Amino acid sequence: MHSTNRPIRGTVVGAAVAALLFFATACSGSSGNSSGIPYGGIIQCNPGAQVQLARPQNQTTGSNVGSVEIVVNGNSNALAVSPNSWSLQVQSNGGGQSITSNGLTAVADPTGYHPFQSDFFYSGNLNQTLPTGYTWTVSLVEGQTSYQSCSPLPVGSFST
Repeated sequence: MHSTNRPIRGTVVGAAVAALLFFATACSGSSGNSSGIPYGGIIQCNPGAQVQLARPQNQTTGSNVGSVEIVVNGNSNALAVSPNSWSLQVQSNGGGQSITSNGLTAVADPTGYHPFQSDFFYSGNLNQTLPTGYTWTVSLVEGQTSYQSCSPLPVGSFST
């Protein structure tokens, strides 16, 4: 009886280990920033690719900003697999509540900022126009609620 249970237990344990490794891989990467398993916001969000602010561009001034766009190096990463589970968070230099976009969607941007050899663009709608007179820090987050599974990954900043 014991010998027939071992393969099942071994399979269950093996599947659990494989799932944990997959989870860790999906939440880590090589963007040059901290990476790891997201849990309780302790580890920084990382889609597994380099990410930069595209629109408005980093360190520029934008007007009538109601959406934010990022550019990602390549499409073999966690962000490309499930863009809608990621969003962008903007925080003003004046403090206050951060604003989180809807789930990201892939967009074409042939005239946009192209810092990588393989650029893929994702946009998030903020559902409001940002007020003027502030500097905004943009971060990539996994999830769209006040509880984030990992700490926001800063991707750039701009002014309004």
